[in-house]
Amino acid sequence: MWNTKRISLLLILLAALISCRYNSRDETRLSVSNERRYTDLALSVDTLNTSQRRALVDSVLNDRRIADVENDLYFNYFSGYSYTLKNKPDSAILYYDKMGVSIKSGEWAILKQYQELSVLINQQGIVGSDLVIRILNVIKQAEFPNSLFTYRLYDLLAKAYYNNHNIEKAKEYTDLYYKHHPFKSHPVIAQRYHDISFMLAETRKDTLAMRQSLDSSRSLAIHIKDSVALMRTYDYESQLYALKGQTKEALSKSRIFFGYFSRHNLLSTYWFNNLATSFNRDGQIDSAIYYYNKGIQWSAQFDPNVSLLPFYNGLREMYKVKGDYKNAMIASDSALQIYIRNTARIQNEKIEAINAQYQTEKKDQLIAALNTTNSLNRKIIFQQRWIFISIAILLAIIGLFLYNNSKRKILKEKNDKLQIENKRLILEQKTSQMQLNPHFIYNAIANLQGLISSDNKVKANNYLVSFSKLMRNFLELNRNEYITLSEEIGSLKNYIHLQQMRFEDKFAYDINTGDLDIETIMIPPLLLQPFVENSIEHGFKNISHYGKLSIHFETNADQLFVKIIDNGAGLQPKQTQLITPKKSLSKVIVQERLDVLFNQTEKKAWFETSTREDLSGWIAQITIPLILN
Repeated sequence: MWNTKRISLLLILLAALISCRYNSRDETRLSVSNERRYTDLALSVDTLNTSQRRALVDSVLNDRRIADVENDLYFNYFSGYSYTLKNKPDSAILYYDKMGVSIKSGEWAILKQYQELSVLINQQGIVGSDLVIRILNVIKQAEFPNSLFTYRLYDLLAKAYYNNHNIEKAKEYTDLYYKHHPFKSHPVIAQRYHDISFMLAETRKDTLAMRQSLDSSRSLAIHIKDSVALMRTYDYESQLYALKGQTKEALSKSRIFFGYFSRHNLLSTYWFNNLATSFNRDGQIDSAIYYYNKGIQWSAQFDPNVSLLPFYNGLREMYKVKGDYKNAMIASDSALQIYIRNTARIQNEKIEAINAQYQTEKKDQLIAALNTTNSLNRKIIFQQRWIFISIAILLAIIGLFLYNNSKRKILKEKNDKLQIENKRLILEQKTSQMQLNPHFIYNAIANLQGLISSDNKVKANNYLVSFSKLMRNFLELNRNEYITLSEEIGSLKNYIHLQQMRFEDKFAYDINTGDLDIETIMIPPLLLQPFVENSIEHGFKNISHYGKLSIHFETNADQLFVKIIDNGAGLQPKQTQLITPKKSLSKVIVQERLDVLFNQTEKKAWFETSTREDLSGWIAQITIPLILN
């Protein structure tokens, strides 16, 4: 039976095997037996923990036979793997690239590709189709000669499908990984398989499969006397009970798990969140708040890079249940800031990915052009051995070919530049959309703080509910380039309702769509909100009469017309003498959006603002192309 002592003995024997010295100074290449030895070492790491893996890799790299040959395949592989264990992917990739595998098949060619793909998978969330295709191609390359490392590629593909939320495929390739693992009878390998199976079963909400994986994992942990693995099963059991709605049992198992890891200084930020969630499900609000806060404090000291969004979302819900809206608002604001930072990071990553793709395509085009030129030069040299007439004809053909090829390349480069410019404009459009959100958010938070400070709990609660709906609209609608007119009107109603609460019902509004099918007409998200905001903020702010806001929609041919009318302050008499009125930032942003979306080749969208004939209010008219879903 496998146990800790036997694993340690294996590590010592493996280190002894690779520490022996050569008797001959002139022998600089590893023999076939050494190749098999290093292959066995690469396989054996699956059965070791992280510290044992590091010790094994250090033993290999300290061996004179491999360290004296720095360009050796094995030296570069184990150097790269050492950096992988240290979580330094860029350094790892440098050494994997230097492995110098010249053959198109073989164990080390498969292993090199696996390690490179593994680094890429670990750096991504959603895995792109190009990367999945690369993994499948390597699997085909490995399956044909029945490579020893095929099981690792199955595991890698399972991870990619899991990241892409394709649980059925992830389960299929996880089973293939375990079936083809050369050490599947080893308890460490079997336990890893059951741990992954539990996670997949939980995602599918398959309680029967969860129980089977849990029992198998617990039996193995007891058998090999691995207390850490045993405690993990209590966390699994807590998740199982929670899924069944047995909150007290789930909390009991979660406390056993958390207590053990706390006593042994093995805590993770997520353990605090799991325990707080268990208290939340059991209705113990104060305990849930305590552990959410403890998790935030622990993360600041020991794990500052972890995302705290689940903690602040949990705190927000707990404070709302208690009626502590001030702290709920503070937690909401913290969660919002985290969301904004994450969104900005994702946008930056997308921009970097587009730029990297552009640079790669540019290099590929250069290489292709060089290869074409070299091929043509060889043909010219070969044809020069023939008679002058043949050479002249060939040169004429080549000249025509080069001219057409050059013209085609110029057109292709122009097309590529236009596509890149289009992507840039779309990104700038999304950036402009985001500029609209913070200004309103901060004003709304200030209004809510005012209601809370005045101890007006009922209005504060209603305001918070309306603000939450509006925020959900902002966050959801801004993800799309176009939304339905129905969604735009719904967002406007939420916003106007919020402003009516703020101005204490000092104005009314109506929205007239006539017989338009608002479910099929598409419009850029939040396009009309700045105009409505202008009417309310500037038109109704200091008036003595009852305000009225009207919004009309109509279509004609292929155009959509929107008219926004208010009876607010309008243009005051003293303002009529102004020569150059200021142009607001929101109008500038709206015009930029219209230009990016519709006015690239000709002017198809515009807006106009003017005072009403009696100078009591403003009229905004927006015209955009009619887009149907």
